[in-house]
Amino acid sequence: MMTVYKAPLNDYKFLFHEVFNVTDVCKRLGYDQVDRELLDMMSEEWSQFVIDVWKPSNTDGDQIGSKLEEGSVISPPGFKEAWKKTVESGWLQAVCKEEHGGMELPLFFRNAMDEPAISCNMAISVVAALSLGVYDLIIGHGSQKIIDRYAARIGSGEWCGTMCLTEPHCGTDLGMVKTKAIPQEDGSYSITGTKIFITAGDHDLSDNIVHMVLAKLPDAPKGSKGISLFLVPKYLDEGDGISDEINGTSISGLEDKMGLHGSPTCVLNFDLSKGWLMGEPHTGMAQMFEMMNRERLATGMMGLGLGEIAYQNALAWSLERRQGRDLRGIKDLNSPADNILVHPDVRRMLLKAKVNCEGTRALGTWIGILLDEMKMGDEETSRKASALIALLTPVMKAYSTDIGCQSASLSMQVMGGAGYCSEYGVEQYYRDVRIAPIWEGTNGIQALDLVGRKVTQNFGRNLRDLMWPLLDFIKDNREIDDMAEFNKPLHQSVKGLQQLTLMLMAEGAGNPHFLAAGATDYCTYFGNTVLAYLWAKMAKVCLAAKLAGTATDFHEAKLASARVFFAEIYPDNAGLAAKILAGHKHLMSYPEAAF
Repeated sequence: MMTVYKAPLNDYKFLFHEVFNVTDVCKRLGYDQVDRELLDMMSEEWSQFVIDVWKPSNTDGDQIGSKLEEGSVISPPGFKEAWKKTVESGWLQAVCKEEHGGMELPLFFRNAMDEPAISCNMAISVVAALSLGVYDLIIGHGSQKIIDRYAARIGSGEWCGTMCLTEPHCGTDLGMVKTKAIPQEDGSYSITGTKIFITAGDHDLSDNIVHMVLAKLPDAPKGSKGISLFLVPKYLDEGDGISDEINGTSISGLEDKMGLHGSPTCVLNFDLSKGWLMGEPHTGMAQMFEMMNRERLATGMMGLGLGEIAYQNALAWSLERRQGRDLRGIKDLNSPADNILVHPDVRRMLLKAKVNCEGTRALGTWIGILLDEMKMGDEETSRKASALIALLTPVMKAYSTDIGCQSASLSMQVMGGAGYCSEYGVEQYYRDVRIAPIWEGTNGIQALDLVGRKVTQNFGRNLRDLMWPLLDFIKDNREIDDMAEFNKPLHQSVKGLQQLTLMLMAEGAGNPHFLAAGATDYCTYFGNTVLAYLWAKMAKVCLAAKLAGTATDFHEAKLASARVFFAEIYPDNAGLAAKILAGHKHLMSYPEAAF
């Protein structure tokens, strides 16, 4: 059965033009060529492109998967042709610099491009995300020679990119990296080591793959301060075309995974591979974290993209599936049963999935705008945006992927046994999205990063930069009667977040176990609070449209979604607060022998 999908274009038009007024943002930041017409046109064309070109191969990507044959990875049927069309169309270049063939579109649009791409084929979208991440690293830290040789090719997708961090003995603790980089007389470096869990570490989509590899120089200091970053291509390019011989890299295995079968996860060996230093020696971690943070935001969008398509297919099923009758009486007299949308529990599951997606979409759009303000704004605007990005990155990654998994799971549950069967497609989305809470630093690590570093960073200034706009919004809407149902719980949530933060900081200073035990629940509470703000903001726009007499069915539906959030999801904060306050003793005092 072919799964259904319709890109949420109306949602993006609402967010772009009514909630965040992005055309004014673009003018303020210097994106002079970007107007409403361009954004809407490109959103529609890109969405239709991935529906037509990427989506048809998604099922084969899952059921056939990538294969390792004679040391090379063979992509699933349809993948190579889909990528070729993507390169030829110039879509990936749209967000690149003009000198590299791009349109230099704003980053919030790049975030918006991610969602339909992920919904249609997450495995291909990962290749695009990694390649654009490598592009950003090259133009930010590469020598002019490297930029001239690699930037345009990687930006277009002609060549692809990867990030190579994890080794068999170390993942989160990258200070233990053993991969070596030995300086050569010609200014290059000889790279030797093994990297594991390398997404798209090899494939046949492009003529070349450019690896970003963490390694240590002979004189490297111990720990993470001694790590450098190197560009290592699969095939060398000396300016007159790429070599026929592989540059000392080999694939010794593909991981057998729960999902995302179309994306090869490789064990990648470097054996005297020729590479080039990116930036200064021993600064590799800082450089790689630039890419990792961008990929963390992209991973958050994966929760959204797969949650959305799972929801759409569960909804389509619910409208057609007939079981039982409405508890208050027969709805459809011409049928032996009503569709299952008449049942409150089915509605509960569907609406929770729908509202999860709508809230995450608003968060992703806001973060995209902040990325543009950080890059293009004046000094104070850039500082505030940078502080908010630091704070919201772990939230977007952890919170959005958690609720993305929840949305996919709820969608399966709505469909009953059919949801569990591969014939109907939704179970694939659940299996595929489950990697998102693990990728790019597990959600537990993201939560610790939020509460242990990002909240306290700059003497708490990051959090104050978030609190002020939220408190100003609450103050501005305090006297508006129609806003009370949204504003009051938002105010309650913000006060609760402030109190929990102070308590965690105070208790955690003396006992790090207390801080760590509450980190995950704190991250979820934080995410619920941010979404409460965004839902209140969206509700205000809809209420203003009603007052002006310009409200449409879309505005009424969005108001209804806001009410679902505050009635169905927001109350979880009470339980989360109770668990945080319970502390760590019941966890850490549990006898090890009793596990």
